[in-house]
Amino acid sequence: MDDLDDYGRDYVPQAAAGVADHAIRSGDRYVGRRDLLRAVAVAVSGAEADVQLGVDPGTFYCADQLANLIALAGEPAFAGVLSGFIHVPPDRSTGAAAVAATHLLSRADNLQQCARVVATAVRELSEGTDGATVVLTAFGPFAGVIDNPTAAFVGDADHLDATARLAVAGLTLVEREPLGAATLHRYAGEGRKLVLATAVLPLAATAAAALAGRYFDTDTTAANFRRALGVIVAVQPPRAIVSLGVDSGQVLRPARPAFRVETQTRGFHGATRGRTASDAYQRHLELARLFLRARARGDGPLRFQPD
Repeated sequence: MDDLDDYGRDYVPQAAAGVADHAIRSGDRYVGRRDLLRAVAVAVSGAEADVQLGVDPGTFYCADQLANLIALAGEPAFAGVLSGFIHVPPDRSTGAAAVAATHLLSRADNLQQCARVVATAVRELSEGTDGATVVLTAFGPFAGVIDNPTAAFVGDADHLDATARLAVAGLTLVEREPLGAATLHRYAGEGRKLVLATAVLPLAATAAAALAGRYFDTDTTAANFRRALGVIVAVQPPRAIVSLGVDSGQVLRPARPAFRVETQTRGFHGATRGRTASDAYQRHLELARLFLRARARGDGPLRFQPD
């Protein structure tokens, strides 16, 4: 895992990378050559998606959210709370362009794979603890993404329940507790407990506004995240916060779908800078280390490629 300290440090974004969502992921070539994780998530159908360590979440809200998480980790109130960001691939239900993208998978396959990816992190977080609480945030729709698979995942009871079972054998649902901006999903079984806390972060005042690109500024979205997190913390202090966002650019890149555990960000949406943005990459390796720990164990919800 020592190689992780150097991973991505020599990454340089493509000069032509713009702010349009389809053009902001310029790390594909770097990750393809140097990825340390080399994992695969397999759906019930047998459909496969790569699981990799990303080096550039782009310049959309996903990048800004990772910067928000990095800033949060520096606050005394969240000392010891692990955080990180995972990019989820689009699927054929994501939007109009995705329907005809034959390299993309079905929504069912995507959510099953997402459950395995998230469960890998939750499994490591739950090791040696009892009653860990993991916050999962997702994003709502935006231009070109009518149905965001991350919102679909955290809103799907069956796949959340599957995540809990994959993470800790023997868990079953005890209750779901709505908290307004968030929901707590409590699990227990065989002497173990787990809580998944979920929230969807809207990117605009309405779905129609989001689809038209009339977004909130980044500070408003960050404030919405803080509000949802505050509701959760007041009831159930978290062990970890894992944010999910869709890599919609994969619609236009005809390659096998890939989940990306992001390792660094500059944290801004085009020219719109949130309070946590930086021109230099901010490194954040906590979540990546969890996945590499899972790789070292060699078992669990993911299949790991040989060295």
